[in-house]
Amino acid sequence: MSCPEETEDAMTSRQTPPHLAEPTLTYVADGARDEFIEAVLHGFHEDYSPELWELHKQALEPDRTFGYQVDGRWVATCSAYSRTMSVPGGSVPTAAVTVVTVSPTFRRRGLLTAMMMHQLDDIQRGKEPLALLWASESAIYGRFGYGQATSRLRISGRTRSTTYLPSVDLGQGSAGEVDRDEWLAAVRPLHQRLLAQRPGALDRDESRWAITLYDPQPWRDGAAGMRYLLHYAKAGRVDGYARFRVKSGDHVGGSGAEVQVGEIDATEPQAYAGLWRFLLDLDLVRSFARHDAPVDEPLRYLLLNPRIIKTELSDGTYLRLVDVRTALKARTYAAELDVVLGVRDALLPHNNAALRLQAGPDGASVGASRRRPDLSLDVRDLAAIYLGGTPLTALHAAGLVQQRTPGSVAAVTAAFSTPRPPFCPDSF
Repeated sequence: MSCPEETEDAMTSRQTPPHLAEPTLTYVADGARDEFIEAVLHGFHEDYSPELWELHKQALEPDRTFGYQVDGRWVATCSAYSRTMSVPGGSVPTAAVTVVTVSPTFRRRGLLTAMMMHQLDDIQRGKEPLALLWASESAIYGRFGYGQATSRLRISGRTRSTTYLPSVDLGQGSAGEVDRDEWLAAVRPLHQRLLAQRPGALDRDESRWAITLYDPQPWRDGAAGMRYLLHYAKAGRVDGYARFRVKSGDHVGGSGAEVQVGEIDATEPQAYAGLWRFLLDLDLVRSFARHDAPVDEPLRYLLLNPRIIKTELSDGTYLRLVDVRTALKARTYAAELDVVLGVRDALLPHNNAALRLQAGPDGASVGASRRRPDLSLDVRDLAAIYLGGTPLTALHAAGLVQQRTPGSVAAVTAAFSTPRPPFCPDSF
């Protein structure tokens, strides 16, 4: 039988009760990355297997990776990667925000707000005018000034119904499978070349390519390993690429399988059509799916019967203008524009201003103005239109933008438009 002292000790937790705890802002130490990643995965209700996460662990940037600890345990996490994002007419250093979690035990304590503000201050000091993130829950980040800047499609259908229009030109090239290393050597320069054509896309250094192509068996959801496809023009040069995998069906011999298309891109329409034709004509495959496609996915216009494609639109990345002036000057514009924007930013006071934007296809100048704003909007809505994915006319129709000078909404909409809608194919 235990003595009273032992019973009292047994009833005393080694952890501070949550209501008595004072979380401490802490940056991750090099030797503590495993504990940090484990806390991140716990926040997303997943188990941590160290051998699966080595690449991601090494990609963490310690001076951008922090959170809150209690009794040496992570109860909230946050980080960002240093990336460069394509914008109309150029590219901009961008903080790719990631692994934002708060333990259920410590919700409603202001930890998320504290981390978001701390991170925005860090980004501002690092002179990155933009921050970008994927939102696990879309309702969270608007209050921190993030606006939905890109969208994505999920498309699927039956392969046997994918006859092309008679006018589709497949050219005189061909598509063929290669191994991972050959594919990567050919695709890296091609990807870099195509970046400028797609606002919202991110650059990839060596570590990011390694993560992009990382394909452990437990993450395949029953599908086979990744396969790699190149398209060759008539003269033999590589002009397109794709990644795909096949998930077998329930039938004997694998018939009824689904081809799951990852990245697919090309420099020429014939190459793009040829890549899709190869994928849709695979033996034993009866259906296809691409879960992350841009809203201008050409396959929908190649088919004789486009109704066979099931299409689902969803939100993509969310953008934050950390430095409005620098961000507006960093891109070009589709039409000449001279307008005063009244920008509201509840979190970053330096962005609260009436700004005169004089812009056009050759660039822009931005300066403070004493003139009455032609239109007023929140920094979140300015972020939503920044890449050209959301027309200002739609936000005005929703009552989110106040137009004081007739025609200013239409003028801004025209100037911010882009030849191709923005899209981010990278997860981070």
